[in-house]
Amino acid sequence: MELKVAVVAHGLGISSAYSGEGKIYQTFFEMLYERGVSYVALSFAKPRIKIENAVYILPFSLPKFDKYQRILVYFSAKKVKPKVYLNASGVPIPLSHIAPHVIYAGAPSIANLPSKYTSSIFWKLYLLPFKTIVSKFKDEAKRAVFIANSKYSAKAISEVYGIPMPKVVYPPVDFEDYSKAFGDKSERAFLTIARFERGKMIENSIIVSAKSGVKGYIVGSLIEKGYYKRLEKLKKELNANVEFYPNLPKEKLIELMNKIPVYFHPTIGEHFGLPVIEAMSAGLIPVVPKESGAYEIVPEFAYSNIDEAVVKLKEALESNMRDEMRRRALRFNRKAFKEEIFNEISKFL
Repeated sequence: MELKVAVVAHGLGISSAYSGEGKIYQTFFEMLYERGVSYVALSFAKPRIKIENAVYILPFSLPKFDKYQRILVYFSAKKVKPKVYLNASGVPIPLSHIAPHVIYAGAPSIANLPSKYTSSIFWKLYLLPFKTIVSKFKDEAKRAVFIANSKYSAKAISEVYGIPMPKVVYPPVDFEDYSKAFGDKSERAFLTIARFERGKMIENSIIVSAKSGVKGYIVGSLIEKGYYKRLEKLKKELNANVEFYPNLPKEKLIELMNKIPVYFHPTIGEHFGLPVIEAMSAGLIPVVPKESGAYEIVPEFAYSNIDEAVVKLKEALESNMRDEMRRRALRFNRKAFKEEIFNEISKFL
């Protein structure tokens, strides 16, 4: 059978849990399977989850060096000759000489936006080789077809690569699953969902809890154990009323969502933030950074700094906008996402 689509999914070799980016991979695979389109998944390191039709170079998984695996996946990609590459890793690696290159992307990490890569000399030095290499891919970016996951990301992609503003297709959410958690929201508390890694800025959730006196529940995949220990130490130092739930199963997360009325998103500079929409599906009211893609969805409860976040958190706890939030979340359904993405790649099939 002729290979039609190669899905660039570098993160398969990094995490055994489906992160927000991983959920995009999963949706791409579903989309292609449902359409009867032949495909392979491409990662640099061996996938940490069971997946058929995977092509990779490194014979073992590698949970580190996420940014550089986005480039190194090129060596897997050049081994195949599909009709089109569908790249969920965001980097315009040089593939257009083999087949058309469609890229679903958030804001580039080399953009001048708040992130862990602008927070310290260490992270700036870590990113420097990546930035140098990716800056050489600007010609590839002009040949590729970009699709952005938010207007925030689209603007950054356009500025970094010197291309017109790309089309925006917001990421999909399992609305039906999370809507089961609409619940009575009986506890005065907030929920944060984020991987336990430095770039997610979970310390902001702890500080907000300490300053507001509102209990926080923090759920996410445990990626960086050292960072997790620092968060536990910060919790004790601030005497913050927060509970950590690393690697919580989805059904337990839905149980938590049943009783919690507000979602707090700590990650400033987040390209979008899929957990925000998942929470909205369950009737939680999100408090989000103004410097993020989520601001486009819930501007009413956006903050610029921690003190403002405390104010917005308390406003959200008193809000009666639960039904409105769930209504907005309906826009982010998997079916619509699959149709829009398939329309883009079908031009090359």
